[in-house]
Amino acid sequence: MASIVQEVLAPHLNHTPGDDRPIVVMTCGMAGSGKTTLAKAIASAHPNFHRISGDEIIQQQHGIYGIDYPALSSLYAQYQDEQDEIYMSTFRTLLVDKADIILERSFYAKEDRDEFRKLAEDAGARVVLVFLRAKGENGKRLLWERICRRSEGVKTADSALDIDWATFEGYWIGFEDPFEEGEVVVDLV
Repeated sequence: MASIVQEVLAPHLNHTPGDDRPIVVMTCGMAGSGKTTLAKAIASAHPNFHRISGDEIIQQQHGIYGIDYPALSSLYAQYQDEQDEIYMSTFRTLLVDKADIILERSFYAKEDRDEFRKLAEDAGARVVLVFLRAKGENGKRLLWERICRRSEGVKTADSALDIDWATFEGYWIGFEDPFEEGEVVVDLV
């Protein structure tokens, strides 16, 4: 991902003399597409960016799913609701502070992307939507393989939730690819 940040995204992540607006990077992609890896690579190369991660918010508040608290969907849903409030509050505070922000989030629905884009633009920020695209059956297979490999490894905040095939299939079917939203497309291979 470091090479993608350097070669593809760098021009979008830098302030220019004529445009010093804060920058909001919105990661967009399915589970396994590399949103966390990308967000961390951007933060490493551009330390002025503040990364907001829902997974890390839950970890900070409650620990890791299935390790520090029971793997119950009802409990996870409750923690997700809590996380949503903290995520949005943090985002709004950073917007007021005119900070550069990375929103690590799937942004699977256009409605969700539009809501966050409007908040950012209304606060005077410039939005960079980065779409980590998995194309066709090959892309679908690649994502599933990544998810399977990740589930075999050490559980972290970013990989704690086990995703079965039925859930993955639902994600795949329900994901709304950005189209003509000014997205920067990174094709997964």
